[in-house]
Formats: sequence, structure tokens, C-alpha cells
Amino acid sequence: MANPTPRPGDWPAGTFMSMLPPRARAGLLELGTERSFKRREVLMREGDATDHVLLLCRGLVKATGLQENGRETLFSIKVGGDLVGEIAAMDGSCRSATVTSCVQGHGRVISAAAFRDYLRAVPDAHFALTRMIIQTLKWADRRRLDFTGYPTLVRLARLLGELADTFLAGRGNQVELDLGLSQGDLADLVGAEEDTTRKELRVLRDRGLITLGYRSLTVLDRAGLARVAEGNARGRGAGEKP
Repeated sequence: MANPTPRPGDWPAGTFMSMLPPRARAGLLELGTERSFKRREVLMREGDATDHVLLLCRGLVKATGLQENGRETLFSIKVGGDLVGEIAAMDGSCRSATVTSCVQGHGRVISAAAFRDYLRAVPDAHFALTRMIIQTLKWADRRRLDFTGYPTLVRLARLLGELADTFLAGRGNQVELDLGLSQGDLADLVGAEEDTTRKELRVLRDRGLITLGYRSLTVLDRAGLARVAEGNARGRGAGEKP
């Protein structure tokens, strides 16, 4: 069974819902229909002509696209409180990415027409959407640089750091990422082999930066993880060549 929709103020910082005033949030949650989804379920497919928007209430999804050489590129990660599919809803284009659920979750499917009407009626929502799109583009640019310029250990530290920042919400230097992600899922998200990712997670664990659980992970030292993400930690990690 899907978890309930977060209460006002519980939306992760930086998400679309967190940027909206209370009345605008309430109005958006009245639109569309409820949809639950399973782990690894494809919610939208690259090239499809659908134009609805999905408001994530609970969950974690990844948006990916295929390069000309057939390799998959990670465009973005979205969590509860974010919108998915907003570009097609705004300009009527085909889907630019495939959206896959990384964990079980639920959301609201909102037609493009209803979403555009909502934006016209709620200027604050239009501004928040612009901010969210800019954040998504910046995130994708960082990931492209990471994939070409940094080893797996650094890419993994950067991903975990960003997820920790999303769910930190003022709880200090430690945060539990109980997102239902397997080590294979993390490998997909950083564009690495699962064996390599597993080794690098053990490196971070042995350095006292994280603990590992079943489909969960706790960041123990956010500052230390940030140093690895900046490439300032000693060593290159397991399996990395100089």
C-alpha cells in the first residue's frame, strides 16, 4: 500500500511542492487522479506522444535517455514533491526521457490542459515551475561532467550527498536514506558497474562516512562525504585506475 501524501511542510526542500504557498499546494493536490506504481515501473517512455504531468507524492524516479551509441544517460532524479513530464505538458512535444520508478510510490496524474489552467490561475506555481526546470537542467549538466571527468567513488559521493541534502531538513550531519534503493539501483544512477559500485560503497563505509542496510543507507558524515565528492579524499577508490 502506498504511503500517505506528506503533510504541509513535510515536502523535501527544493522540490516543486516545497516552493508553493499552502493554498497553491492544496489546489494542485485536488487535480488529476491517484496512481500507484511499483519499483522499476516505466511511468513515461522517451518518444511517446503523451502530455500529462505526474506529481510525485511519494517515491523516487529517474529520467534517462538513449544516446546514439545506445548507451543510457541519466538526466535527473525526482523525489516526492517533484513534477515529472512538465516539458511535454507545456510545449506539446514528445517525451524527451524515459521515467522509471526506483522504488514503490504514488502520485497524481494531471492532464496537460488542467495543469496549464492551474499555472494560469496560480502565478506562484508558474514561478516555482521555472525554478524547478532550471534546477533540473543544472543537475543534468553536473551529471554529464561527472560521468566524463570523475571516478565512480566521486560520482557516488556526489549522488549520495545530493540525496542527503534533499532529505536532511535540518537534522544535523546524519541522515537516513531509506529509499528502497538497491546497490544495483545506485549503480544505474551513477552510470557504473554494480560490482564497482558495491566496492566503492564499502570504501565509504570503511571510512566511517556511511552505513549500509537492506535497501537503505545512512550518511553519517555529510561533511566528509562532501570532501570525497570534491575529489579531496585520499585514494581513488576500488577498481579505479590512475
